[in-house]
Amino acid sequence: MQTETYIIAAGLLVGWIATAIFLFKATKKAYARGFDRGVTVARMQHAGAPSCTHADHELLTKITTSLGVAVQAWQAFPGTEPMVSKVAQQRRQLTAFAAKMWLAAYPAQLSAEDFK
Repeated sequence: MQTETYIIAAGLLVGWIATAIFLFKATKKAYARGFDRGVTVARMQHAGAPSCTHADHELLTKITTSLGVAVQAWQAFPGTEPMVSKVAQQRRQLTAFAAKMWLAAYPAQLSAEDFK
């Protein structure tokens, strides 16, 4: 082989290695920058007020009560069975959702007595 071929091969090899190193550094820097930004946003969200207030929970509870009244009223009319079953299912789902939101905003404090 000629000397020029060795020089070109060595230059390509050094270029590929340098490119790999710079890409690795850039990826690492971009990941760290994005990770830090995500952590900052998460901290800001958790520092605020709870996502579910007592008024929100009370409103959801009143809605489930209203749906219960609607189900009882519709049961008296013939032909409303599909709607009754649909609203009854939505009422159960809304009750579960209200409980889930309440527990997410105000988790129960465990005491030593709970583990006995």
